[in-house]
Amino acid sequence: MTTRPRRRTVLGATAGAVLAAAATTPTASATPTPGPAPRPTAPPARKVTVRSPDGLLRVTVVAEDGRLRYEVRRRGRLLVAPSGLGLDLAGAPSLTGGLVVRSVRRRTIDEHWHPVWGPDARVRNHAREAVLHTEQPAGGIRLDLIVRVFDDGVGLRYHLPAQPGLTTYTVTAEHTEFALPPDATSWSLEAGPDWRADERHYRTAPLTAVETAQTPLTLAVPDGPYMAVHEAALIDYPSMTLAAVPGRPATFTSELIGLPDGAKAHLSGAFSTPWRTLTIGERPGDLAASHLTENLNAPCALPDTSWITPGTYVGVWWELQRRDTTWTAGPRHGATTERVKEYIDFAREAGASHVLAEGWNTNAGGAWTGQDFLTPQPDFDLPEVLRYARENGIRFTAHNETRGFVDYYDRHLEAIFTRYEELGIDAVKTGYATRFELGGVSRSHYDQEAVRHYQRVIDTAARHGIMVDAHEAIKPTGLARTYPNMMTSEGVAGMEQHNYMGRLGNPPEQATILPFTRFLGGPADYTPGVLDVTWDPAGLGTRVQTTSAAQLALYPLFFSPLQMLADTPEHYRAHPGFAFLKDIPASWDETRFLDCVIGDYTVAARRKGTTWYLGAITDEHDRTLRVPLRFLGPGRWTAEIYADAPETSWHDNPLPVTVESRTVRRTTTLTLRLTAAGGTAIRFTPARTA
Repeated sequence: MTTRPRRRTVLGATAGAVLAAAATTPTASATPTPGPAPRPTAPPARKVTVRSPDGLLRVTVVAEDGRLRYEVRRRGRLLVAPSGLGLDLAGAPSLTGGLVVRSVRRRTIDEHWHPVWGPDARVRNHAREAVLHTEQPAGGIRLDLIVRVFDDGVGLRYHLPAQPGLTTYTVTAEHTEFALPPDATSWSLEAGPDWRADERHYRTAPLTAVETAQTPLTLAVPDGPYMAVHEAALIDYPSMTLAAVPGRPATFTSELIGLPDGAKAHLSGAFSTPWRTLTIGERPGDLAASHLTENLNAPCALPDTSWITPGTYVGVWWELQRRDTTWTAGPRHGATTERVKEYIDFAREAGASHVLAEGWNTNAGGAWTGQDFLTPQPDFDLPEVLRYARENGIRFTAHNETRGFVDYYDRHLEAIFTRYEELGIDAVKTGYATRFELGGVSRSHYDQEAVRHYQRVIDTAARHGIMVDAHEAIKPTGLARTYPNMMTSEGVAGMEQHNYMGRLGNPPEQATILPFTRFLGGPADYTPGVLDVTWDPAGLGTRVQTTSAAQLALYPLFFSPLQMLADTPEHYRAHPGFAFLKDIPASWDETRFLDCVIGDYTVAARRKGTTWYLGAITDEHDRTLRVPLRFLGPGRWTAEIYADAPETSWHDNPLPVTVESRTVRRTTTLTLRLTAAGGTAIRFTPARTA
């Protein structure tokens, strides 16, 4: 491989429950010191070690002086130095001290499960677990710490068992620490309380320079592994951000998003917090290919998933973003009956499953007030659109943009989704842009009540056979394993930010960072596929900051089971790259991250059936990559290659794409020449024999 410049870091490449053993170990009791005046003695230090199934990763929890601390080592190297643990409950002594380990229960988990959709058709869930049952005698509170160690990372969570005196309670703080390597380089977003926090550009910085961060926070240790801090199974609890601990370089503590009353969470009965996760791999691609986040979520809770169908979708969206048409009623209204029928025709041509119409309902656009999400605009004949869609084998996605007026939507979810089910509408795209007013108050998009609302949407939608694409909502934490109708979400500076981030839009390096940050939590509705990257019908002075070939390459790189073909039908039909997108899968059987340097370039391949798709992108520099095709099966393969043309230029001539077909084998090494902000997309099919 040759490349210039190579300024950020290294390569890339992938990641269940049988109870194998369960043992309870009592704590050693302290022996009183003989003598006339015995002094109280603290329990001796207790050390509990949990190793990964392959034995390379080791988590040690030490209980000493009433405090719990943990450390993480891989191949003997310290990755997380001793770090504190615990919670604060209102009106009770802090559960960061005064704790005694009463017993430890261990088990091994080893299973395979088959996702309803995903980047891989079969997932192994293999881990070793220890549950430390602790008690705080002073407060009379029992607290469990659950430690689960996989070959590719660690999960930690707290569990408050049902117990007298703890029927209802309030969490006021969480104190999970992460003492990370001070010499690490990091990729992160600054922490924030609303939807904009997740729709910014990732910063590359020394870890010691980071003061706050959204999760995932990804880091690279010199000559060592890559790591990502995140959370899994976020239910009935606020989102976790990270805050640097003063005076302790590269040490962070969990900072929970607060409720309007200042509390973090109001709970009752037995409760398990979300998992605090560390994904660990030798290469960036190990992080991207990990299933640790999903494996820390519960198995599918839906008795029937046959109605959940991944696929691509098209619709009235990009023309709105570029201000060619409008959400609001009037002479330039985009979602008219006639226009949506044109998109339905195109969906059939493209092999897409759904058509989206933003601005279909009355009072969409403008102030976005007074919407009931059921009444169409005067120039949108919903029954006729649904009839025409059914006739063409296409389904309709209803846009539900609350604009942050969440109370009405929350109260009427059942009525809205009941009507959608009656009409045969099986997908919604929700939105919470600008504000989040719930319970009569303005609050964070990420507090406990907001998380509860998102879960109510998922649950109600599931009862009515509806798939959800959530925008401006909470970050994904692997819940799609449990609720696979939660298909995808935004939480990313996606395609639309080329409009709103100024003249430079999304810098090209951002796309090479996302697979190792945002996508670690789950799918993202990035809305790729804008092939006419310079289209500016309203004279906004902005454009998409990639070449057309790079847009094609995003489909094998960015995973979403509802994947948009974001451009207009007219632009697709006029562009040779459209052939690559016809019938492209949105769920895969196998994924490989082949060669990746975070912030520089990314190469990945995904397989569906016997067909492989490869995507390669670069940052703001021209780059030449050599890609071995060892992932292919035996025999000859036809490679259909869509690449930047010799005359393609990011700034001056970004549209040209060359299309080439050649025969390759698994022993072939392809040389890919990527223009700055450019890419290559390849489809591999078994060669036909004569």
